[in-house]
Amino acid sequence: MPPAAAIRDDAFSAAALPIWAAPDATLAAAGAEGELLASRIRVPIVGLLLIVPTWKVVFLPYESANVNTLFIGSIIAAIVIVIWLVLERGARRSWIGFATSAFDVTAVSAVLLTFFVAVSPLQGLNRGLTFELYFLALMATCLRNDTRICLAAGTLALAQYGALWIAGAVSSDLNDPSFVAKAGPYIPTDLATRLLLLVLATLTAVMIVHRAQRVLYLAARDRLTGLYNRGHFDRALEQAVGSAMRHPLPLSLVILDIDHFKRINDDHGHARGDQALRTLAQRLATAMRSTDLVARYGGEEFVVLMTGTPPEAALARIEAMRVTIAGETLTTRKGDSFVLNFSAGVAGTPTDSCFAPDASVSDAAEVLLVLADERLLAAKRAGRGRCFGPETVLHERPPLRRSLGEERLRRSSEHRAQ
Repeated sequence: MPPAAAIRDDAFSAAALPIWAAPDATLAAAGAEGELLASRIRVPIVGLLLIVPTWKVVFLPYESANVNTLFIGSIIAAIVIVIWLVLERGARRSWIGFATSAFDVTAVSAVLLTFFVAVSPLQGLNRGLTFELYFLALMATCLRNDTRICLAAGTLALAQYGALWIAGAVSSDLNDPSFVAKAGPYIPTDLATRLLLLVLATLTAVMIVHRAQRVLYLAARDRLTGLYNRGHFDRALEQAVGSAMRHPLPLSLVILDIDHFKRINDDHGHARGDQALRTLAQRLATAMRSTDLVARYGGEEFVVLMTGTPPEAALARIEAMRVTIAGETLTTRKGDSFVLNFSAGVAGTPTDSCFAPDASVSDAAEVLLVLADERLLAAKRAGRGRCFGPETVLHERPPLRRSLGEERLRRSSEHRAQ
């Protein structure tokens, strides 16, 4: 088994990750928010860009290129609205960022192709204002917080514009005076410079995202243990609860607390207390599934969010882990030894009725936290070194007593009904 500090070291090596690495849950969540923002921004931008071709069609209807441009622009606008509506309804897929970024780049190429076919190949290649929209599309990839999307979009822009250039050079004489009269001179070095600028824009976007990834990664991590911190957990909990409320899937929350942590600090020093925290953090990170979220909630408290797991299964898993840890002895550098143990409270659906039909996501998340915390406190009062779930707590206290979590849910539902 790797040393307890290994997870902490790995957590702060984000800058060393290759640029083609897939983002973790923190970056993926930020990327999903950025994707939604991009969809909202895309709508007014396309609307503004349609003003000029619309004006030209009204006042210069005899130019077919203007009609074709408006037609292509209208199709693009319709697709943009569909993307926005789909994302507003909560669609979250890992491939969406790639698809929408490819759409942005291809939309620019489609407009250039319209001029390429309707006017002349040189007009499509020299169309300066339209070409500059490539840079807007490449900068928008930064909102996805995924360097792979930046690279993919940049490569696609290079390929599509390069293909236009090759097609124009092969199919016609780009130095034809009739082309030059309408589109300006054909200067190969200028077109090569454009390709170079696309490369530079892509690399700039990659560097911006790579830097932002490190900042976001560090902001979501606890520096001592390398686990997620409370801020990230709170956001992830609301997202998980919202998903569980929309889809009837199990969801469990575990709150655990190291037993007699103050005694460890007092008897062995704060360095040994830190060792205990890092050891438990590493064991939690190793024992949980990749779909589970483990975070340090504060002090000696940790939380585990298990999607797709009912509380009975979560209780069994966390109790098995507690028994394993409690059977081991940690030794300090001075030769002293102590036993690490913890208590835990488990809450979740569908066993706990946490989600009232009219409850908000934040209210339901708070109820889940309160129920798990109540059971942790009950485990502490019962002598520590044990894990309590829904059935255990109901057995330990009078059944007529309404828990604080259930009471908060009832009050929240009544308040919203008024």
